[in-house]
Amino acid sequence: MPETYWGPLMRNLPNARELLGIASDTLRDTLATSPSERQRYSFALILSALGIAERELQGAPTPWPNEFSALKNLYTNQNGHPNRVTINGLNCQFANDLRIGMYDQPGSSQNFAHELLREDVLARLAEDNPRYQK
Repeated sequence: MPETYWGPLMRNLPNARELLGIASDTLRDTLATSPSERQRYSFALILSALGIAERELQGAPTPWPNEFSALKNLYTNQNGHPNRVTINGLNCQFANDLRIGMYDQPGSSQNFAHELLREDVLARLAEDNPRYQK
């Protein structure tokens, strides 16, 4: 069972609500006339957006259920407490550390960062495109 998560979500944009709004608006506009080839393409986009939104809403707070505990383990200080306690804070810290090159040198830290990024990308792909083959 994934660890409990605190704080605001860090999700891909557009989020589920925005995707549903885009889908509704497009569908409403497209249904006004008979579907042309371009409209059929729009319907395919709508179906894809609705599928992503549905998977997001059915899923965990993040695409990768173990993301919070992995980040928390990465940023646990000497007292056994993470430096930041929200998943957003930990993600921001990780992104900043990647930008400044903290994980550029080969070793266990770089391996852990690569594995964390790999798991995150695969989880987001599974949510956005479930037919993607690992």
